[in-house]
Amino acid sequence: MFVCLAGALLCAQRAEAQVPDTMDVPFGTFEEWDLYPADSLSVMGGMIKLPVNYDHELPRGWSVPVYVVDDTFTYSGMEVPLNVSLPLAVTYADSVNAPEGRKALVARTFLFSEVMTPTAMSLAEGLLDSTLTQMLLPTILTTGQVNLTNLLPLVQQLSFNTTELSWMLDLMDTADMNDYLTGGFALNGFKPGKLEGKFIYRDPGHGSDDDNGAVIMIGTRYDTAQHRRVLVGAGVKRLYELGDSVHYVPFDLEYTSLSSYFPQSYGYYDADTMVVMVISSASGKFQHGSRLFVDELRLVSRPNPCGQVTNLHVVKNAPMNVQIAWNNTLAPDSWEVEYGPAGFVRGLGTTMTVTDSTAYFYWMEVNSQYDIYVRGLCGDTAETEWVFMTLETAHVGIEEAQGEGIRLMPNPAAGRCVLDLGNEEASRVRLYAADGRLVRELTVRGEREVELTLPCAGVYVVEVSQAAGRACKRLIAK
Repeated sequence: MFVCLAGALLCAQRAEAQVPDTMDVPFGTFEEWDLYPADSLSVMGGMIKLPVNYDHELPRGWSVPVYVVDDTFTYSGMEVPLNVSLPLAVTYADSVNAPEGRKALVARTFLFSEVMTPTAMSLAEGLLDSTLTQMLLPTILTTGQVNLTNLLPLVQQLSFNTTELSWMLDLMDTADMNDYLTGGFALNGFKPGKLEGKFIYRDPGHGSDDDNGAVIMIGTRYDTAQHRRVLVGAGVKRLYELGDSVHYVPFDLEYTSLSSYFPQSYGYYDADTMVVMVISSASGKFQHGSRLFVDELRLVSRPNPCGQVTNLHVVKNAPMNVQIAWNNTLAPDSWEVEYGPAGFVRGLGTTMTVTDSTAYFYWMEVNSQYDIYVRGLCGDTAETEWVFMTLETAHVGIEEAQGEGIRLMPNPAAGRCVLDLGNEEASRVRLYAADGRLVRELTVRGEREVELTLPCAGVYVVEVSQAAGRACKRLIAK
């Protein structure tokens, strides 16, 4: 049963939730800090407590590598269990020169002896490998949890490869990301282009071009086929690239997809999770005491070569069909349109692809709501964000069932047909083409039959104006 769409269409347009141009790294302003108390060993039934390490401050929301010791040692002739998780980091807040807010992060390179008490250090030297206790250690902070053992090769690579990002991508692309790190923060559709922040780097006098700490961003996604988290992109800026500075200055590092380095092996995927790492100075270069000051970390979205769909609106609201149009800030190759009943799940609607910024919808039901989505397409690799519209068709008229006395003879017709009004009283008859164009308009003065001439083959809508409202009939011309 066909019905008449007459009068205005009520259109409520709203944009689908737009992804912002920037995204603050969670706790990337380093305003909130937590004090973690030192661990102690209990000896002789708790009568004696041996402090193992020192109290330390960490910026809230960030984590550092933890060295786990699970062993026993001999103390005064007794076997004493040693179970301790030793945070390997020296961090503190810059509360004097912070560029924004009240605090910034300071991460310093250190020796084992600087985070362990002398008593614990003397015990550790007997239990641990001397290369570890004498190693210069970088402070590594991440927005996720790191596995120190597996992560050390990545950190050490910074001292060998200072010109290419591919080593890090190659190192990590075949591994389960959980072997290196877990957690991070969700991007929620945000497409990173680069990481920005402010920094000061102060080396201990050996020249920053010899240092190899870094700021790193790692984009991952969960691969449902492999059931593991995989690397899809990264970015790195080494300290020698940042350079020595006295005051906070801006820096940025570009995010590069895995497919950019290995286009034959990997397709492009958006990251769903991001990990940001700050490394004060790695052990390949002996920069004891080097300090990296960081503040105001945020992600900036990558430029979209397709631009953005704007001004989605209704152009024509003729009976039983609608025309919509839109603008675009750039020039996509085509546009994808998906539509369906209000509330339908995107991906399950009806789709069409158009090469100009216009779409037509035929035979839409009156007094109904439709959701319409539009996005631009640039080849197979880029697209705009979806723009969303809810369209409500107004019921202004009567349904065909109420005009059952009206007939078109013949239908389908060739060249001409007769509209039989029966006992229905009418004042006007209009003939519309399928695109909403008015083809004929006749005034009716008591006639019971009206002849209609059809200009060419196609689908038409015959609208009959009556005292009770309007009725519509579909007419096919051969």
